[in-house]
Amino acid sequence: MQPDEQLKELRWHYGEAYVIDHLDDGRWLAQRRDDRQTLQAGSPDELLAMIRADYAARPVPRQLPE
Repeated sequence: MQPDEQLKELRWHYGEAYVIDHLDDGRWLAQRRDDRQTLQAGSPDELLAMIRADYAARPVPRQLPE
C-alpha cells in the first residue's frame, strides 16, 4: 500500500480523534484533537500501534467544541 493510501486509511479510522499526517521526510504524525499531544513514528504501522495504545489509555472525546 502506498503512503497516500495508508494515510487515507489511518484518517478514515482515527481522523475524528487525531489529526494525522505523513511528512516528506518519512515521519508519520498523529496529534490528539483534545490536548494536542503529538505521536511521532517512522512508519504507518508503528503510528497505528501508538494511536491504539494512546487511545486505549486515554480515549479522545469524539465531540469536541469547535
